[in-house]
Amino acid sequence: MNYFEAKNVGFSYGRGGFSIKNINFAMEPGETIAVIGPNGAGKSTLMKILARLTPGYSGEIFAEGKNIKAMDSAALARVISYIPQSSEHGFDFTVEEIVSMGRRPYTGPDGKLKPVDIAAVKGAIEEIGIYEKRKAKYNELSGGEKRMVLIARAMAQATPVIFMDEPMTYLDIHHQSMLMEAIVKMNNSGKSVLLISHGINLASEYSSRVAVMKGGEFAAFGTAKECVTENIIRDVYGFENFDIADNPRTGKPNVFIGPGNNPESAAPKIAEL
Repeated sequence: MNYFEAKNVGFSYGRGGFSIKNINFAMEPGETIAVIGPNGAGKSTLMKILARLTPGYSGEIFAEGKNIKAMDSAALARVISYIPQSSEHGFDFTVEEIVSMGRRPYTGPDGKLKPVDIAAVKGAIEEIGIYEKRKAKYNELSGGEKRMVLIARAMAQATPVIFMDEPMTYLDIHHQSMLMEAIVKMNNSGKSVLLISHGINLASEYSSRVAVMKGGEFAAFGTAKECVTENIIRDVYGFENFDIADNPRTGKPNVFIGPGNNPESAAPKIAEL
């Protein structure tokens, strides 16, 4: 059974507004699917639809074989965890308290943590490398540290499917590497990850499959070799001055952008789009 499946999913903001169209895919256990594409392509809108945060969509979405429209909130939260682009809290919670919120689908109405919940929270905090910050106030953390806390909360939620909306935001290269290695461990344990990424090369290196979005649709869907091609990158991003070369260590395609695509650009750079 697929952990997650979308069948002919669509959505519109109204007559003449932006729309999501013809989204079809299934996630297999232990894989990562990266959704890439330019700003405004519909990536975050699609993820919110798939997480049942945006109602009014057409088509069908299934989690562990069940239509998510028929699932109560707790049941859905035991299958899918969602990491938003950002999250602010009005109360002065500690890191440990924020991560503990990931156990809500299991604690019942009183919210009391059992030993298994405490162990899950501690394990997630250690796994993501923020144990020394566990007593710190969430609202006093840097943007990158907050991202790591939200990722730890999703890990503590212990769902088979994890949605990540631009998880690399605010992360330095060290924490990006830590996160991607954590995702590899999740895949190895059978968890499936759907992530939105502005880093084409990170998506290529770490994903089982890539979905390239343009104008609310999948312009391409498949392996990195199938999707990170000159024709697709040129069509979706509008670039003319770029190169694609295989990483000599992994064999995965990487995009290198040169000056000329943007009048303000002055030197070649690795694609982080």
